Amino acid sequence: MKKIYITLIFLLVSLLVTTSGTAASSGHIGLLTVSESSLNSSDSSVEKGGIADLYLVVKQGSGRIFIDSFPLSKIDTQITMRFATEIACDLLEKDCSDYDFFYTITANSAIVGGPSAGAAATVLTVALLDNQELSNDTIMTGTINSGNLIGPVAGVPAKALAAQVNGYTRVLIPEWDIANNTPQNLSISVIPISTLEEALYYFTGKNYSIGDDVVIHSKEYSKIMREVTLDLCSKYGAIQDGVLILPNLTSYDINLTNESQDNFKLAINAINNGSYYSAASFCFGGNVRITSALFKNLTNNQLKILYAQQLENVSTFERNFDSKSNKLSTISELETYMIVAERLYDTKQVLSKQDLNNISSSDLAYARERFSTAIVWEKFSTIPGQKFVMDQDLLKIACSKKLSEAEERINYMELYFPKKDIREELSKAYNYYYQKEYALCIFTASKVKAQSGIVLSAIFVPEDNMQKLLEEKISAGKRAISKQESANIFPILGYSYYEYANTLKNTDQYSSLLYAEYSLELSNLDMYFKKRPPVQIIDTTNINYVYVFAIGAIAGIIFTTIVFVIFKLISNYIKNSSVKKKINKKHKK
Repeated sequence: MKKIYITLIFLLVSLLVTTSGTAASSGHIGLLTVSESSLNSSDSSVEKGGIADLYLVVKQGSGRIFIDSFPLSKIDTQITMRFATEIACDLLEKDCSDYDFFYTITANSAIVGGPSAGAAATVLTVALLDNQELSNDTIMTGTINSGNLIGPVAGVPAKALAAQVNGYTRVLIPEWDIANNTPQNLSISVIPISTLEEALYYFTGKNYSIGDDVVIHSKEYSKIMREVTLDLCSKYGAIQDGVLILPNLTSYDINLTNESQDNFKLAINAINNGSYYSAASFCFGGNVRITSALFKNLTNNQLKILYAQQLENVSTFERNFDSKSNKLSTISELETYMIVAERLYDTKQVLSKQDLNNISSSDLAYARERFSTAIVWEKFSTIPGQKFVMDQDLLKIACSKKLSEAEERINYMELYFPKKDIREELSKAYNYYYQKEYALCIFTASKVKAQSGIVLSAIFVPEDNMQKLLEEKISAGKRAISKQESANIFPILGYSYYEYANTLKNTDQYSSLLYAEYSLELSNLDMYFKKRPPVQIIDTTNINYVYVFAIGAIAGIIFTTIVFVIFKLISNYIKNSSVKKKINKKHKK
């Protein structure tokens, strides 16, 4: 009897644990489609919109994503669902590695493969993970892009008409499509949106915006960045009476056809605007040009001596620097380590490729100046911030996640626009992983993911709308940085790249877009690490130890009494069971 009783209790507890561990949530959202034949037709009047259904079940699991559809969907639709999951988890700052996601798409007719369901899928995923109900009278179309931006899609008028015919009262469309693609003569409410947060508000009524996206300059960052800028910009210049005097490139026999080629004039403009990272970048480029001009007149034997000195300097610095990867505790320290390590790696790569019988003066000049930036960037590790657990195991896991995200984004991009150079960069990130250089792996994979992301964001945007895309990306970066600062984290790289994107936006649109994307990607590194709990210091000066002893004694008595009572009840139960068995045996006799 005793064994049966214990077994029943065990089974009951197991059932409760199993039930709670496998609890699933499910939801549904409508999708707007356009038949593929319509998209291939040159006559927009034959476009035929339709409605599909997207179902999602989220269960406890191991981070897997499953996609099923009827009829079968194209590979880009499948990747879209994966992208939607990633962005939803990022928005909620949720570790989704303990969940499995089951997406199912059903339609009465053939549906269009493509990313146009991305925004709706992300809305559905956020709603399920955040226990929100979705409005039944709202439907939307649009791609989902980094920075939570909603991108343009095809066939908006036909989709809006399909929404109206199927009883929806409002349809959300990408803001991009409202100017030249406005649905006409519809009774349905057509609402242009540009961000995922806006879409979520219309679907759930909950405000997911983080408030004013005001970037608060870190005083420590500004101080150090100014020092770095002065170090780099005064190398061939001077500081007189507190005034920075920059060199004249033409005096080094460097030909300039216009002012836009003068690194130091660009640096002065950046300094006047308070953009010290931009100024430092311009001065670095100017220093490389001057050093190259000076090295150009040296003999190979003289270059050999400089080469040997550079190798020794790198080796000495590296011996002191390598141990720091095991002592990281803040995002500032991690980012500083990443950018210094990258500069060291670049320097060593350039030096390792030299033919000692014919050393390249320009390569040696670049290696020297690149190394000088590694030295000055190490200053940023002193910026304070939220503490995290960043041991080698967690860095390895973060590296693996970044590699997976970058790989997925490249696969998506290559469906539309293959780029061999991005694949080469990804291979470099994998090499860092195998070499156990996990911080460098995270940094490189992040940049690869950003490069793919900017291609995906721009590929469907008309040329005349690129400036608008750029402004949205910069704004998204600003929001990401603001969100980090509210969590007591200052993203050094995210802010630096955000500033540089702003500096370049009127002169070099593509580079500005790229750095805006870098800013976005490198402003959320905290999501890959666990926060370190603060050390609690107990003030013992005011503790009354008599009360402490009394409370402890009372707690001990209560605990002992409870244990004794439970033990007594169990003993009596067993004893009574034994007596009953003996009585039953006598009766049988």
